[in-house]
Amino acid sequence: MTSAPSLPSEISTGCPELDLVWARFAQAIFDRPGVLIPDTEEDLNWHAFLGHSLDMQGFRAAEFAGVDDLTRRAPNFVPLRQRGIGVSELASLWEISPLREHLLRGTKGVPFSASLDMLRSEGGDLGASLADAFAAFPWRKFHWAIRALLQNSAALSDHGHSFRRWLQSQCTGLGANDFPPPDFQAPASSDGHLTLERAVRRRLEQTFYMVGPALSAYMLSDWQLWLWKHGQTRVFATFKLDSFHEDFVRKYGRGVIPSDEIGFTNWWLALYPNVPPRLANECIWLGIERKFV
Repeated sequence: MTSAPSLPSEISTGCPELDLVWARFAQAIFDRPGVLIPDTEEDLNWHAFLGHSLDMQGFRAAEFAGVDDLTRRAPNFVPLRQRGIGVSELASLWEISPLREHLLRGTKGVPFSASLDMLRSEGGDLGASLADAFAAFPWRKFHWAIRALLQNSAALSDHGHSFRRWLQSQCTGLGANDFPPPDFQAPASSDGHLTLERAVRRRLEQTFYMVGPALSAYMLSDWQLWLWKHGQTRVFATFKLDSFHEDFVRKYGRGVIPSDEIGFTNWWLALYPNVPPRLANECIWLGIERKFV
């Protein structure tokens, strides 16, 4: 569609800390694997879906799935990818009535081990393997994480257990003639005033358990960033407004950087209309996570 974009090596935003983290991280994000999600069924299933849709409240979903390297020592932990437990396998566990009923109605007031016991007793070898992964995982884990993995995977059953095919179905239903869409900021035909990317985010939130505004953005934005880098889509607005971003703006924004999502997007694109705000947002995340600022 367009030639591959280039990034400014330096920016001037009125926020020295943002300028600093951009200079440190932006080109590395753009050039190296790890953040951008290629437009393939496998990458979208493992990274955008299993790796991003549960990444909240201290549950490091990408490490659990095996998309990211484990960042705590846990010699007995084997991630889902190495266990051969993908979307179709997780969906099959949701079809087991006693297990599904437990996750829907039986977790209140019981220890997390009760859900692992149910996986082992009702889910056969597959359930036992998933329980072992949770038991050895060194980060926080919750009943809802098991439910979300199973229930959300089952929601892809009508799309061949493919998150990419689900996205294609939603984009087509919202009026996109091509997939991937060449312009995510085009109006969505069936959702009134919403852009295509906003309308897809709304459908993500309506379809998948525990996916709210931040995670719906996260499930799209790094795929969009890959498409933009490869000239397959125009500049887009989606980024993840998480606690790191909010903390950075509160601490360093000095009234220059808007704190709300639409305000930040408009502010950034007024300065750099040819660069997605997601890149600045990821630089902010890395700056906080690595204590660079």
